[in-house]
Amino acid sequence: MKIFLFLISLFVSISVFSQSQRFYYDYQFQTDSTDVETKKSELMVLDIDKKGSKYYSEYVFQNDSIMDVHFQKNMATHNDDVVPSSGKEGVIVYKILKSYPDFKMNHIITLDMTFYNASQQVKLNWKILPEKEKIGNWSVQKAETDFAGRHWIAWFSTDIPVQDGPYKFHGLPGLIVKIEDKSGFHKMELKGIKNKVLERNILLSEWEKPIVIDYKKYQTVYKNYRKDPMANFRKMAKDGDVYMTDDAGNKITGPDFVKSQEKQMLEMIKKNNNILELDLLK
Repeated sequence: MKIFLFLISLFVSISVFSQSQRFYYDYQFQTDSTDVETKKSELMVLDIDKKGSKYYSEYVFQNDSIMDVHFQKNMATHNDDVVPSSGKEGVIVYKILKSYPDFKMNHIITLDMTFYNASQQVKLNWKILPEKEKIGNWSVQKAETDFAGRHWIAWFSTDIPVQDGPYKFHGLPGLIVKIEDKSGFHKMELKGIKNKVLERNILLSEWEKPIVIDYKKYQTVYKNYRKDPMANFRKMAKDGDVYMTDDAGNKITGPDFVKSQEKQMLEMIKKNNNILELDLLK
């Protein structure tokens, strides 16, 4: 009976409190564990409706929206005008989709010019603790769990009775207002809420259907990508499908071009040693 009542409560809270709501989170993270100068901050969004939630970068979405408008304009007018940006360069390119009430997830990401949709079911074993405090306008309670190679400390609010949160975190009896890993390298904190918002197409920048895989396969894909981040790019460059231009507008192609791009990517990946899902590096 208790389980039945809990499921009813879960359904009602999702249906009533999560209709067309947008939750804004400040995500602070350090990409290189050995270099404090690599600390970054990005505005993330958790959109919730009765079907589920979407978690994505506000900066990336705004830039994608601007690019899409100008691309459509250029196509209609046969122009090749430079596409402006919003001024905020987002670096969080993945999107996390959760469905209700089963909380099945889809991890959406592009790696090496290939679009993936990795399905996943995340089970989090939360330990709810007695500590309570105030974060912003919300009364919150403490909880802890282990996920993806890190120990996480969360603060949730039953004032917002939605069993969801940023990224893949969910399953507490209230919205996760703040969560950070024990090392302090990754922290997400709720900063604001908008109600009755319009649904966004967060995949509008994608021009092809994603390759659908399960998360175990994605782990292999990701690890291979870190070892050879230019595999697909190298092939496309060889076929002449991708290239760069110099100041005079001349094409830069060939092995030297690919090698220079590959070197940059490997250096960047080497410094990106402190990803959120740390066990992907094992």
